[in-house]
Amino acid sequence: MRNRVHQEIFFISCLLLAFFLPVFPRILPSIIVMMTGNWLISGTYLTTMPKIITEKWRLLTLSFTSLYLLYLIGMLYSTDFAYGWFDLEVKLSLFIFPVIFATSDLSNFDNSRLRIFFGSFLAGCMLGSLVLLGHAWIANERWGVPDAFYYTNLAWYFHSSYLSMYYSLGIGIALSSLAVDFSKQAAAKTTGLFLIILYLETFIFLLSSKAGMLTLVMTEALFILLLIYKRAGAARIFVVSVVFVAIFIGFSSVFPFAMKRISTADSAVSTSRSAQPDHYDGTTARMEIWKISVGLIKQNFMFGVGTGDVKNVLIEAYRQHDLYPVVKKKLNAHNQYLQTFLTLGVFGFSLLVVLLLYPACLSLRKGNFLYTLFILIFAVNILFESMLEAQAGVVFYAFFNALLFSKSVCDRPSVKVPS
Repeated sequence: MRNRVHQEIFFISCLLLAFFLPVFPRILPSIIVMMTGNWLISGTYLTTMPKIITEKWRLLTLSFTSLYLLYLIGMLYSTDFAYGWFDLEVKLSLFIFPVIFATSDLSNFDNSRLRIFFGSFLAGCMLGSLVLLGHAWIANERWGVPDAFYYTNLAWYFHSSYLSMYYSLGIGIALSSLAVDFSKQAAAKTTGLFLIILYLETFIFLLSSKAGMLTLVMTEALFILLLIYKRAGAARIFVVSVVFVAIFIGFSSVFPFAMKRISTADSAVSTSRSAQPDHYDGTTARMEIWKISVGLIKQNFMFGVGTGDVKNVLIEAYRQHDLYPVVKKKLNAHNQYLQTFLTLGVFGFSLLVVLLLYPACLSLRKGNFLYTLFILIFAVNILFESMLEAQAGVVFYAFFNALLFSKSVCDRPSVKVPS
């Protein structure tokens, strides 16, 4: 009975994390504390710890803590301990979630509960977007904020790229529900899921994150590949493909500012560096940051500069290259692969790549569309943002990865996509 209560609290904590991640991220630390406290009090780990050696899925889930441990080692050759410990606090979820999931009893976290969990995340995406729309309306009507329904003004207390990443996963959840039995879906359910997908796609275009729109296209492309794999029929696959293309073209016409950001980025890539750093657009500045980061990596290839010193090293390099707007904003490398490489050297970079590639290969082999999509979404987005340097990215990755990986590996056969 006591174990049952702790299992229910654990499940409720998962629901709350999934729901509030795209709604009100400030409450996430409190929910994580609740989950961790429940785990400690339950004492389940006393019986599951010995099973880590005998049950492979537990050991593999626990292995995701290795990246955090490497960041901890990076403190040994750092000089700025204040920033280093702050960074470790931000990244603590990389340690907490793998430990909790690896040592918990997941027997009652079955497919029906997974559907409830995914539904909770979708509900959070819908509610959070409505809150943002309400704020945008007030900002436009009462305060006269220009472009209140566009890009950073719409995202409000979120970063548009992070929010687009959440919504892309939400679209993936809805698509995976459609894919369970594509030819026999009830009309009401199909219509409801299609409207959710259409709504979230609209929001991604309004947010106009370049990475978000790229991720959206890849999500839909992966769904089409899934339909081909499931032999859904040439006619259905053709219709779905045409619908996706038509929607994208339609949104591109209705929201031209979203496509303008892409064309501006393409122009920035094809032209040389401006002589006026103060007039850099986001893409140009990001490219300069990447060049500087690569140069620093070459100088600190083996071990990096350390967990605590990476920020100071980057800012000093920006200053030497006269990137004063970037210095003022104290920007990171805007690429998690480069950020980790510069911080921890080739070992840290290699570990990050392995922790993405191995689960992706495993999920592909097991035909787990949703986990494959999750890894793809995150792996692509961290090409353009250092998402493990902020809570919004760390919690998203660490939580969903620990849950999806542990369920994907320990279930025989692998976990079904939600229906």
